Amino acid sequence: MFDYDRSNFISFLNSFPEQIQRSQELMANLTFDLDVAGLQNIVLSGMGGSGISGDLLLGYTADEITLPTFINRDYTIPGFVNEHTLFVAVSYSGDTEETLSAMAQAAERSARLVGISSGGKVEQYCQQHHIPHIKIPGGFPPRQALGYLFFPALFLFEKLGLISSKTAEVAETRELLQELIDRYSPVTSYGNNLAHHIAQSVYHAIPVVYTGAPFLQPVTVRWRNQFNENSKSMAFSNVFPELNHNEIMGWEGLKEVNKHFRVILLRDPEESPRVKQRINITKEILKNRQILFGEVFAEGQSRLARLFSLISAGDWASYYWAMLNEKDPITIDSIDLLKDRLSKADV
Repeated sequence: MFDYDRSNFISFLNSFPEQIQRSQELMANLTFDLDVAGLQNIVLSGMGGSGISGDLLLGYTADEITLPTFINRDYTIPGFVNEHTLFVAVSYSGDTEETLSAMAQAAERSARLVGISSGGKVEQYCQQHHIPHIKIPGGFPPRQALGYLFFPALFLFEKLGLISSKTAEVAETRELLQELIDRYSPVTSYGNNLAHHIAQSVYHAIPVVYTGAPFLQPVTVRWRNQFNENSKSMAFSNVFPELNHNEIMGWEGLKEVNKHFRVILLRDPEESPRVKQRINITKEILKNRQILFGEVFAEGQSRLARLFSLISAGDWASYYWAMLNEKDPITIDSIDLLKDRLSKADV
């Protein structure tokens, strides 16, 4: 089964706790000459695995950060970006063309810039224009470098006084992720492996990932993206209560079509009472329509630990599903083809 992991992709899954620790060490030695007085908004700009780190960070800190925040995923930037904007450009490779374009525009508008990358043109741009830059370790597929993308940005927010210290939450998260590795790894799980069970449940099917906790909305996207890139499979996601106003009607479709879907509900104690009612009613509808579904419950005490416990489950499930599909999870042939064609195309 694991012969298809030709690149030892599993080593990236096993590295997550180390990524958190190294990010702490990296940020402890950095100082920032960055004035936050008079800030009016925050923009995190990034694509793919780099962009999802911003979604997760802003979702996690939404109840604490008092400034309007925005995730930018384009060559261009919003009209409100100006000298009162904290603009964080995140590109794991440092060469993401959309992020570089957005970063240059933000600089033209005198935004307060910070770059995060493992090197590349982002680092060069920051050096040339005397912009603070956080250099993170390279050598990972961007989607498996989430620890290096999320936690330096989190610690940056701490250093700038935008959020309170998360030392205890980070420590709990690191310990829990190590425990989950022991549970999910094929070497130590000994059969009772939730991630493997999830992969088996969606094998030859199409997963649809739902959640009702607002801070977990980006996690459903993370699951979808990991299924796409690692497992080479289609997947979809949505959130409560919004899906009850539209997507729920899709389950009244043809049985011969809907039988191919598997609904995965990501659950957390922060669901509001009304959303819990919505989830329970939706489960009844799915059951009556003979749509198979399952629930995955967040683990941990802190919001941060619960967030990453579900990310871990999805990441490992995508790995096992790749093995079932006889796919090497590291390959991204269609993305590589697209980038190659774009590099040769006339602008």
